[in-house]
Amino acid sequence: MSSGNIQSNTVDAQEAIAELTGIDASNFQNQNIELNYSSGISGMETGKNLANQMLTAVSDLVSATLGQANKFPELAYHIEQRDQADARGWE
Repeated sequence: MSSGNIQSNTVDAQEAIAELTGIDASNFQNQNIELNYSSGISGMETGKNLANQMLTAVSDLVSATLGQANKFPELAYHIEQRDQADARGWE
C-alpha cells in the first residue's frame, strides 16, 4: 500500500484499517476506577472522577474511530465502481 495517495482499491482500504478493526474495545466500556481510601480526600475524589471521565471519553473515541474506519472499505468499493464505469466510457 502506498501512503499519501487516494486510491479506489478495496484491498488497500482493507489493509489500511486492518490494525484498527482488530481492536476489541468492548472491554473498555463501563470501566471505572474505585479508590477505597479516597473518601474525605478531595484531591483523590477529584482525580478519581477525572480518570473515570477520561476512560469514558477514550472509550467513546475508540468506538467512533472504529465506526469511521469501517466505512473505508465500502467507500473504496464505491469509488472503484465509479472509476470502472468512467473507464468503460473511454472504450
